[in-house]
Amino acid sequence: MGNKWTKEQEQAIRLRDRNILVSAAAGSGKTAVLVERILSRVMDPGQPTDIDRLLVVTFTKAAAGEMKERIGRALEQRLLEDPDNEHLQRQGTLLHHARISTIHGFCTYVIQNYFHRIDLDPGYRIGDDGEMRMMKKEVLRDLLEEEYTAGRQEFLDFSETCAPGKNDARIEDLLQRTAEFAESYPWPEVWLESCLENYRAETEEDLEQTAFIRFLEEDAARGLRDLKETARQLLEDAEGPGGPEEYLPMLEADLELLQGLEQKRSYREYYEAFQKLSFKTLSRKKTDCDPEVKERIKNRRDSLKTAVKDIGSRYFSRSPQALMEELAGCRNFAEELIRLTEAYMRAFSERKRRKNLMDFSDLEHFALKILLEREGETIRRTEAARELAAQFEEVMVDEYQDSNYIQEYLLWAVSREEDGSCNRFMVGDMKQAIYSFRQARPEIFLEKYLSYSKEDGPRQRIDLSRNFRSRREVLDTVNDLFRRIMGRDLGGLEYDRDAALYYGAGYPENGGCETELLLLDRKSPDFEEDRSKRAAMEAEAFAVAKKIRSLVGQMQVTEGGQLRPLRYRDCVILLRQTAGWDETFSRVLEEEGIPVSVAAKSGYFRTIEVSTVLNYLRICDNPRQDIPFAAALHSPMGDVTEGELAAIKSSSPDLPIYEAAAVYAREGKEQRLRAKLNRFLETLEQFREALPYTPVHQVILNVLEDTGYGAAAAAMPGGEQRQANLDMLVKKAADFESTSYHGLFQFIRYMEQMERYKVDFGEVSLYGELADTVRIMTIHKSKGLEFPVVFACGLGSRMNLMDANAPVVFHHTLGIGADWIDLKNRTRVTPLLKEAIRQAIRLDARGEELRVLYVALTRAKEKLILTGASENLEKKLGELSLGSLTREGKVSYWARSGAGCFLDWILPALKDHPALKPLRDMAEEAGSRSEDTVSEEKKRMPLQVQLLTPDSMTLQAVDQGEEREARKEAIRSGRAAREEDPVIREFLEEQDGYRYPWAEEEDIPAALTVSELKRRELPEDPDRQAMELYPEADVVPLIPKFMKEEKEELQGAALGTIYHRILERLDLEREVTEASLREQLKQMVNSGLLRAGEAETVRIPRLLRFASSSIGKRMQAAARRGQLKREQTFVMGVPAAKIQAGWPEDEQILVQGIIDAYFEEEQGWVIVDYKTDRVPSGDIRELIPKYGRQLELYGKALEQISGKPVKEMVLYSLTLGREIPVEKGGF
Repeated sequence: MGNKWTKEQEQAIRLRDRNILVSAAAGSGKTAVLVERILSRVMDPGQPTDIDRLLVVTFTKAAAGEMKERIGRALEQRLLEDPDNEHLQRQGTLLHHARISTIHGFCTYVIQNYFHRIDLDPGYRIGDDGEMRMMKKEVLRDLLEEEYTAGRQEFLDFSETCAPGKNDARIEDLLQRTAEFAESYPWPEVWLESCLENYRAETEEDLEQTAFIRFLEEDAARGLRDLKETARQLLEDAEGPGGPEEYLPMLEADLELLQGLEQKRSYREYYEAFQKLSFKTLSRKKTDCDPEVKERIKNRRDSLKTAVKDIGSRYFSRSPQALMEELAGCRNFAEELIRLTEAYMRAFSERKRRKNLMDFSDLEHFALKILLEREGETIRRTEAARELAAQFEEVMVDEYQDSNYIQEYLLWAVSREEDGSCNRFMVGDMKQAIYSFRQARPEIFLEKYLSYSKEDGPRQRIDLSRNFRSRREVLDTVNDLFRRIMGRDLGGLEYDRDAALYYGAGYPENGGCETELLLLDRKSPDFEEDRSKRAAMEAEAFAVAKKIRSLVGQMQVTEGGQLRPLRYRDCVILLRQTAGWDETFSRVLEEEGIPVSVAAKSGYFRTIEVSTVLNYLRICDNPRQDIPFAAALHSPMGDVTEGELAAIKSSSPDLPIYEAAAVYAREGKEQRLRAKLNRFLETLEQFREALPYTPVHQVILNVLEDTGYGAAAAAMPGGEQRQANLDMLVKKAADFESTSYHGLFQFIRYMEQMERYKVDFGEVSLYGELADTVRIMTIHKSKGLEFPVVFACGLGSRMNLMDANAPVVFHHTLGIGADWIDLKNRTRVTPLLKEAIRQAIRLDARGEELRVLYVALTRAKEKLILTGASENLEKKLGELSLGSLTREGKVSYWARSGAGCFLDWILPALKDHPALKPLRDMAEEAGSRSEDTVSEEKKRMPLQVQLLTPDSMTLQAVDQGEEREARKEAIRSGRAAREEDPVIREFLEEQDGYRYPWAEEEDIPAALTVSELKRRELPEDPDRQAMELYPEADVVPLIPKFMKEEKEELQGAALGTIYHRILERLDLEREVTEASLREQLKQMVNSGLLRAGEAETVRIPRLLRFASSSIGKRMQAAARRGQLKREQTFVMGVPAAKIQAGWPEDEQILVQGIIDAYFEEEQGWVIVDYKTDRVPSGDIRELIPKYGRQLELYGKALEQISGKPVKEMVLYSLTLGREIPVEKGGF
């Protein structure tokens, strides 16, 4: 772009002596404009300004640092051009002191210079996040203890209402959330007190003045306007060609009804109108009209009626008297909540002052206290504010849409507005306001956007709408989508000509840059085997991987004005949230051979190396913690196997694992295990003795060194990543030592608070910005960045609206909403106030989600690819066909405000695009027909839509694989011109000719189950392969009852598993009768061991025959002697040559299995194996060839385990009700 500025940019740079709001669209060069304005102020030939007399506030430290660097480089360049300019020379020195910082940096500057005005110790320290959370916990615990001691009835009722159990965690969480919300206001106590106004309404006049009633009326009016427009369209359709004339009276009545509702002006008027609401029944008279038009009108009218009734039931179903009763019922709870919150805020503030600590909220409030004084409703600037206002010639703010009211007051205080001189310069974009979770208030920007004039004046708005980032195809997509889905009613800003993006980048011509929409339907038959969310994520990730592979090296992108092939690092995958998604996408992409890096990766505390070290630190502090102790023992630090852990515990079953380990170390049978335990316990004791005088970070370093775990982690797969994570843990420990807490116990508590409140550090990134990898990041992380190709993924995932479902809800303008709980009658009612706040939260959240989507799509420079999996695509398309666009082409308010995912906006906005015709055809086949025609504007927007299925993606993968093989062959044969170099061809031939020297042993498994071994030995007979075999380890799929449409008929492996489960737990010490069997089955169902449907499939006579058989009676006798064992697992090593001829004798294969039952008699063990195989011939001897080998393995394992001989092995067929002995062979 150089120094060639547009007219609007030039205005933003040159205009003076006014407040200027720059509405800078994505990619419009706002940062360059802001820097240039600073330089123009500094180097103004008429009135030059020293750079330290400008206040520039940025959103992040990185942005402030980058801005200083850019200004510094520009000053150096100008100084080279004019080396004798003393003013420029001075600016180079002043730049280091210039007030270019974040808002918190500015607050720090104010406090450091005026701390004495509020009696503040200047030696304060900013507390660490974890440190602050621990302190809050302590303050809350002390506060609640005081309240319980005082025993005020109001508090006890509040406690019972909020946390009826024994745990006060809910109360603590509620007080924290209330305080944090209030602290986003300049004067938190004032906001808290204002929340009580809703609950003090005692007359209808009072009720009508409450904020939540006004909100309900406004939201209802928005919906009714939309519905009135729909009613008018239906009437016009009925009057048009082919329309049903017999419907006209009813449709006219509908329009009249909605016009009447729209004119209501009070809650009572709405309430009474909706109580009398009635729609006329459509005429059944048959006339000569188009049946499709008639059916469409009927369906759309049904939707209209449902929407109107929904407004009535949601907002106006309760009388004004009932509303006031609800508010009175909640009043005591609200008053007590606010009293406790104020007490907590005071106690927390006092605790911080005693420790001379501050958090970032304190910085803002202390700075505000220095600059402003409030008396009642009057706010005055202090002398300090006037001094700073005189110091700063101009106050500049970047990312103004992300300001809150505290920041607004701070910057107003140091401006000269009150003195009649406008000197504020604000840059931002309402469409990119996506930080409400940080309590940002985009309506501050919006108020100025709507009130400032575009004409020359003291308060002027300048729109930067020319985009210098993206190709025309990307801009067309963004404009066409958001023109239809963003408005004042949702998103905060009407997406009109002023808000649209205009092309200004000047890219060279290049094909293949059209936007693509890749859709998956989770209800498709292709997903019938697995309709889980994870399966859909994997399928979507697979589709993205295939698309990346098809683009890399093939698509051309622009660099330095020239086209070059696309690289991996040119691609980014943007996700609304990374939890679960980033891991799935990175795994799938890596499996497809695509290098990938994840920015701000979550899961730091879940990494094995971090959790292992934290567990070891826990037992260093207190070894009597069973789970951490067992985890540390089982880790490389202790090198104790699962079997050895079991041996330790079984040797002292009544002792905790720590004591059991100490006992085994002294008295255990296994010498090798005793040595391990002694070494582990001695090392642990050494660390414990050193704790009092060793810093925590040094403890961790010593643990990693002395236990060898640091080297072990580095040697694991992904060792470099693991080592980096452990280095971060050491750094966090060092940071912790600078807090007001000390010692290992407090550090462990500190880390647990981090994990509990999801302050996840993310795994350390090992990739630099220039690494040739596909990057995966959140949309928030991508803000301010740009990429040649953007994949906006997960568009079908549900929006997070959980804030609206909290027990107590908060809203900036509507206040606090809670349930009305009658403790005496034990009833709970959700008041309309809470419902209103929940609806306001949902609308605000959806408005922000809309802006998040805008940010995602505007990151793309050259190509945009949208992907998403729909829950039920056919249903969505059917809903589209009922008419979701208004006359102006906008998606209706009720469709937009009810969206559950991004696709709920995108599909309606594109419904009349020709690329969606195949999907519209699907909807028509499903029984709905769309009346919309293709708009002329949509013809300009290049778009490809593809409905993906697992089958189609598999075929695509095969095609791409064939292409790669053909390419490799071309390179090897020399047909590929670019690989004609003989050195390269020789290298490729050498690589291609390499043969793994131990290829013959690749098929030897490390482990086999007995059932797998049995299947390997079955003859290759199709009839035999078709017979049912029942390995013991099969698991019956657990399907919730609500998912079952009809009773399931169990058979095969599932039925066999049920019988095994029953025989494992059947009480054989008492007499087995039909009554006792039915009683035991009932007990198994009640305990959850069996489902009722499973118990019904069991044949009682089979079990009775078993109990009365010879082997059954012997098992009962053994049970009464206490010698019957059931479901014994084992693992044993077997020479590979014994498994299959030709395999080496010296290779060992682990064979594992489960013995159904065995018991001891005089001459040795008796093994019993139950079978449920169907034997058509009735000859039980058919089972011996299939299961004899299995029984022999059981016998050998039991002899090895016990040291006693096996005298007999018996197969029992439950199907035939017979038993047969199996002779011991020569295994």
